[in-house]
Amino acid sequence: MEIVLIVILFFFILGLGGWLAFTEYRYRQLASSFRLLMTGRGGADLEATLMDFVARMDQVERLAHGMDSRVTGVEVKLPNLVQHVGVIRFNPFLDKGGDQSWVMAILDDHADGAVLSALHSRMDVRVYAKPVIGGQSTYTLTDEEKDAIARAMKPRA
Repeated sequence: MEIVLIVILFFFILGLGGWLAFTEYRYRQLASSFRLLMTGRGGADLEATLMDFVARMDQVERLAHGMDSRVTGVEVKLPNLVQHVGVIRFNPFLDKGGDQSWVMAILDDHADGAVLSALHSRMDVRVYAKPVIGGQSTYTLTDEEKDAIARAMKPRA
């Protein structure tokens, strides 16, 4: 009976030794991986890398906030900027020349702006400007000027 107990104890100690060797092997692997993780590829430790990353993220956040403010400012101004232009060429004198005369409507999103007309003849050129508010003018608009306004405000694809 004593011999059986000694054999069992021997195998138990042998198993504990094997288990200890295995855990020591795994510990060395994990320690090596941890050292590699902490030193990084370029020799910088993980803490310094993370601190650099956090600093960069703070900078990106400040830049994004600044861009957001700028975009908001542009969105406020955008409807009042010239966005719609319509040009019509025509011949006001049926017996002479080609389509050298033109009308240009320059409007914002509210259809406010101006209509410029240039009438070309053999002897001279006359240029007229008329204010436009809401697609209409206090001055009488010619058919070509109305067409230029309509062309300028036509939805684009």
